[in-house]
Amino acid sequence: MENDEGEKTIESEPVLQTQPLCRFFSQGRHCNFGKKCRFLHVRDDAKAHEKKTVRTPSQSNATSSNSEAPGGHVGHRAPSTGSSRVAPAAGRRPCRYFISGHCTMEDRCRFWHPPQLPQVIDEPVPGNYTRPVQRMPPVPRPSILQEVKLCDLTQDVAKQLRDTEIKQLKKRFPKDQLIIQERSDGKVTYYRATVGATDPDWPFDLKEIDIMVSFPDSYPQEIFTLDIPLDQDLPPVMARHVQQASLEWLQAKHATNQLLGKVELLFRPFLRWLDRSLERLFTEGARQLKKDVDLEKAGLQFISYQELQATVCEKSGNGHSSEPASDPAVRDGDEDVSDERELEKTEGGGPGCGKQQQEEEEEEASHLVENIKISDPRRGTEVKLLGLRLGENTATVVAQQITVCLQCNRCKVTADLTLTGRTPCTAQCEKCSASINAAFRPCMLHHYSDVLGYLDLHNAAPADLVLQECDLIVGCLSCSQEFPVQNLSYGQTKEFNCEHCHSKLSILAESTRFQYIPPRSNKTGPSASAVNYKTIRDPAVQKGKPLPEKGACKHYKQSHRWLRFPCCGRAYPCDVCHDEDQDHPMELATRMICGHCAKEQPYSNGKPCISCGGMMTRGARTSHWEGGLGCRNKAKMSRNDRQKYANTNKTVSRKAASDKK
Repeated sequence: MENDEGEKTIESEPVLQTQPLCRFFSQGRHCNFGKKCRFLHVRDDAKAHEKKTVRTPSQSNATSSNSEAPGGHVGHRAPSTGSSRVAPAAGRRPCRYFISGHCTMEDRCRFWHPPQLPQVIDEPVPGNYTRPVQRMPPVPRPSILQEVKLCDLTQDVAKQLRDTEIKQLKKRFPKDQLIIQERSDGKVTYYRATVGATDPDWPFDLKEIDIMVSFPDSYPQEIFTLDIPLDQDLPPVMARHVQQASLEWLQAKHATNQLLGKVELLFRPFLRWLDRSLERLFTEGARQLKKDVDLEKAGLQFISYQELQATVCEKSGNGHSSEPASDPAVRDGDEDVSDERELEKTEGGGPGCGKQQQEEEEEEASHLVENIKISDPRRGTEVKLLGLRLGENTATVVAQQITVCLQCNRCKVTADLTLTGRTPCTAQCEKCSASINAAFRPCMLHHYSDVLGYLDLHNAAPADLVLQECDLIVGCLSCSQEFPVQNLSYGQTKEFNCEHCHSKLSILAESTRFQYIPPRSNKTGPSASAVNYKTIRDPAVQKGKPLPEKGACKHYKQSHRWLRFPCCGRAYPCDVCHDEDQDHPMELATRMICGHCAKEQPYSNGKPCISCGGMMTRGARTSHWEGGLGCRNKAKMSRNDRQKYANTNKTVSRKAASDKK
């Protein structure tokens, strides 16, 4: 009977399994039918668990036969665990996400979530099961001493750090990229290594740079010496730039470590920094190289202030040493005086006098340097071309003759005056007959200077530079020849060809600025402050300051601007003022000068200034409609304008009102 009941239960099992599962409940979702649902409310993992735990007679016979096999223990069975999750371990694959640390499916996951890593068992494993690989803990690498606190630093530790740095250097670079040289005395060893760029998008043809380092005995308490050899493909200018930037980084890194109270090996961090910054250093060095090449082509030479001061100090030292030997008669005649001075120095207390004498020599050298720097002092009124752009082949520009619009200091009447280089000119005012003296000292324009020259004026102030009537001498960079150029206009690029080599040249200037430079006085007494500043007058047009009358005239009092007419290149408040002063037909202005800030800009009507934002014309200040060009705000519109109340009482249908919304 018991066997018959067992067979019935086993036969009834497939009938239960044929009932379909509820897809909502099996996925962990809510089933609205609840217990009335005609589908089976069993989870996927529970069903699989039941399938694995239920054993058929064939499986039980197979297990019993295996237990009774020769060489095995008869009647011995593997111990069963009480956990329901461990039971199906032999037939289910473990979840790799759960083993790695986290599984988002949690209990809904169809894979096995073991409570811990499975142990190695000698039982046979089915073919469809892959046992998870046990991860071995990482083996700790032997630590290499890289940094030490200053309080723990000893001579032995410093020597160990230095040896570690040298060993790492030799291991890092192969033999074909490392050259070891020793000095003749054998005290200093130089390591020359080739460092290549690791950037796959390297833009330069030169991809390697050689560095030469040496580690002093006190390293790492001091930084190692770095040198960029000049016997490589890298230009000297770029090599010096890279060396200077590298030394600055090493010094800054060492100073930071000193503040943090530690000592660090700097060679490997330096290599990482050099790899990251090599492109930037090459770019900056290439710019410096191009600048030097352009200066050399233009016939100029750049000398830094430090080099100039060192040269002057050497010359002054040679002058002091050669003076007593050059005049023996004076030396013999003044022996007594020198002896007395020496006695005074010995009596007066020695080292302090030596320091004082050294300070006096340094002051004399600095004065000599200042005199050399300002051999042609800046004085008078400086004429500068703003927005100057010279073409690639344009080397220099020198003004041979200029036309300046001057304003009389007494009656404020303006007049044009033509000046030639270094030739003084005298004229009289047409209205008050005051004498006006003017002279022009030209300067050389090039890519690094935009000063056209200096004006020496008396009883007048400059108002404008008529660039269209200026005669300029342009030097070509290709053939080093000069030729005249005329008819330049503000804001327009003048393109022309060289008369000798036919190279393309160009000049562009946006505007002109006049700046008065007060003279330098070397007097230190009370008379130095007694300067008559009444005779000094600033230029009539200065950038950042309003024009005379704010640019208005008697014809248009609400127009605060000057218009520059292309027919003559001069600036007037309006076209009527132009016709009154000139005898040629007027052309429409293309540029204008703001009356509030004296900023010259392209012509525009009804728009604010691009510099100060002020309105130069009445424009939007009107309170009338003016055909849609004036005021369009009905709140600010004049009540006398019929557009103010237009369409205010117009009825609108509900459909139109809803469409608008």
